[in-house]
Amino acid sequence: MISEKILHLCKLRRLTLRAACQASGLKYSTLHAQISNDRPIPFLTIDKLARTLNVPLSYFSDHQPIFQFEPENPDKQSEMMVTLERSINEHTRKLAAKGHHISIDDVLDWLVHDDFKLSNADWIRDRIDLFHKRTQDHSFPVPSHIGKHSLSAQFLGLNTELNYQEHLTRIDPKLIEKINADHGAIEPQKYTVSDQAIDVTVNGARVRGSYRRLLAGVTNEAGEKFILVFCRLIRFSNS
Repeated sequence: MISEKILHLCKLRRLTLRAACQASGLKYSTLHAQISNDRPIPFLTIDKLARTLNVPLSYFSDHQPIFQFEPENPDKQSEMMVTLERSINEHTRKLAAKGHHISIDDVLDWLVHDDFKLSNADWIRDRIDLFHKRTQDHSFPVPSHIGKHSLSAQFLGLNTELNYQEHLTRIDPKLIEKINADHGAIEPQKYTVSDQAIDVTVNGARVRGSYRRLLAGVTNEAGEKFILVFCRLIRFSNS
């Protein structure tokens, strides 16, 4: 119920309901009565609470997104893909329960605030990838860091210890060409946000859909330049 989610969110944020109302510009007595008497709570109230307490509107929904993967052979659903489905959905539920959904805007706010420097990055480190600028010695951007919960790690099996020459043989050359062009267009303190299609086969299961991708030119404390990649799942097809 929405009323329970409001109270739970206040607890997560270590606020009383009255304090949350004051911060959101809401009348405490009205919301308290709505919750206590199980009355409908207007959308405008939910919207104000979501904006003030920094959660997406989907936090208040009883229907969290469920991701499914379509195997190439319907009779041979990969155990790995079933495990991956469960892992993603459980991770989504845990984030929702804690009121944490890292959005593109969240990452951009952090980058702009820190002048596109990789300081104070611990909160996002597991969700981002960092790539060196491509050189003539490499046909593909070389990773410096792959977040263990990033899209690259989950769906492409990337990690910083991977043999990339072997891995590149499994990637469509046209996709490599596009990634190179996208990365090459990024300059320090510049960024792009775009929706990308995904259609890959992992352990016999076909993963199709789309994701939203942020590319940003960043530097570390030593002044080294990297391309930061952050992706959010948008849609997956199981048909």
